[in-house]
Parts: sequence; C-alpha cells; structure tokens
Amino acid sequence: MLDTLSPAPLMRQPSEFRCRAAADERIPVVSQRLRGVPSGYDRSQLTMATTYSLIKQQQDEAATEFGRLLRRWRKSNGWTQYTAKRWASEAGLGEVVRHSGLSELERGITKSPRSVVFLSLANLNALVHQGEFKGVRSRDLLGQLKGSTAICDEAGEPWGPKEFWACHAGLLLPPAALRAPAASPAPVLTDDQAAELCTSWADQARESARAADSGPAGLIAAGGFAPPRLRQRWSGVLLGIDSFSPQELADQWDPEASEWRPSQWLAAWRESLIPAEPGGGVSFEPVAF
Repeated sequence: MLDTLSPAPLMRQPSEFRCRAAADERIPVVSQRLRGVPSGYDRSQLTMATTYSLIKQQQDEAATEFGRLLRRWRKSNGWTQYTAKRWASEAGLGEVVRHSGLSELERGITKSPRSVVFLSLANLNALVHQGEFKGVRSRDLLGQLKGSTAICDEAGEPWGPKEFWACHAGLLLPPAALRAPAASPAPVLTDDQAAELCTSWADQARESARAADSGPAGLIAAGGFAPPRLRQRWSGVLLGIDSFSPQELADQWDPEASEWRPSQWLAAWRESLIPAEPGGGVSFEPVAF
C-alpha cells in the first residue's frame, strides 16, 4: 500500500471527497454500466449474485485502467517507481510512496485502495503542478522533477483525491493526453520463439539475482509480481524449469504498451532490487519479437 506523502494540505475525510465527487460537475459519469444493467441482460432474470458479479467485473476493469493511467503518467514524466521515494527522502517530506504499492496499483492488483492512496497521489500531483521541489539536492532528480507534468482536468486544474478516486471507480475518464493509445496485436510466435523468449526472461532474472545476491530465493520471490493464478508458472519460467506456450503468451500481450506482460513483471521485480540512489542497480535491455 501507499503511505502518506505529507498529505496534510489536502487532507479530507474519505466520505467528504466521495460525496463531493458524486456531486461535482467536473466528474461526469462516463458510463451508465456502473449505475445500471448492461444492455443484453434480461432484468427479470437477474439475481443478486449476478448483479454483484457484473458490478465486481466493472470495478476490476476500472481498477485495471486506473493502474494503466498511473503507469502512463509515470512513464510520460520519465519516473521510475523510486522517483517519489527519492524525492520524499531528499526534500524531507516525511512518509514516502512505496514502489511496491505503486507497482501493485499499476498492475491492477490493488482493487480496493485505502483513502490514503488517493490523498497521497493528490499530494504528489499538487506538488508537481506547483513546481514545488524545495529540498531536492540531486541534480539528476531535480531535472527529472522539473520536467514533470501533473494530471489536470480540461480547465488545467490538478486532480485532487476525489478525481483520483472517481477515476479508480470508473466514473471519470483519464485526461485525453493520458488515455490508452491504439492497441497493437500480439506477435505470432512459434514454439521455438516462445521458448527463446522464456529463456531470455530467465537469463535476465538470474543476472539480476546474482547482482542482488538473492539467489534462487530471489527468483521465487519474483514470481509474486505476476497475477496470483500465474505466480507458480512464472517462478518456474524464471527458474528455467517451465515455459509458456505461444498460445499462453498470446494471452499475456499488453496491446496498449506493445509488450509482453511477463516483461513488465520482470521489470517491476528488477526495479524493486535497484537502490534509490543515483547510479544504483543493474541496467538491462528489454527483449522483443
């Protein structure tokens, strides 16, 4: 989870920004799916369990899209998941945003974030919008932060906690500049290419594990960065005792990012091993087919 990053200036009670979000004209409802029944369903045949299942599916989809928004925002600013941590540490901002919490949000694993998540994101966003980077000493970090842009609405106002919450709930579209790009189809792989790709991921993982002196235990831990149903398989791939078939990999293509999701899992794990200090960590090149 996210810890707070000096959220006091923007602190509101969760119920307050939920109510304000519902009534705020800046937050239009983008889809009636969250308020009613999707077309094609016979209302008379719906049960409470069916309705709950539909709502749960919509919430999960919204959480996934919210995570993609955060990743697009971070990457558009050239941030790593450690940037906020370094910033907080150097500027004495108090509690920090943990890279693991951001990673889980970006991958859509965190479906029901606590209110403090939205407060923390809003505080970060406000500081970026204000260009408030006092206390940052590292030249590279300061240059990175000064080139950053905040998430703003059409009027140029930075998103606050209620906007972040509404987007996570599927009630607010991301700004146009941060919406999903055109999807790209998954590459068609042969059996040999799928095996080669899995071997490449395993080689990269072993290299990082050796550099971090974590050994096989580190590779097993890396499996935790995959979705729950694939964690054991992914650990097996990284240990070199399993591999994905071309059909399985086709399901793990991210059309928005134009890359394999296992590459994202691997990158998230490798980034968790990289120190926050400038120049730390192990560099690597992504593999693509």
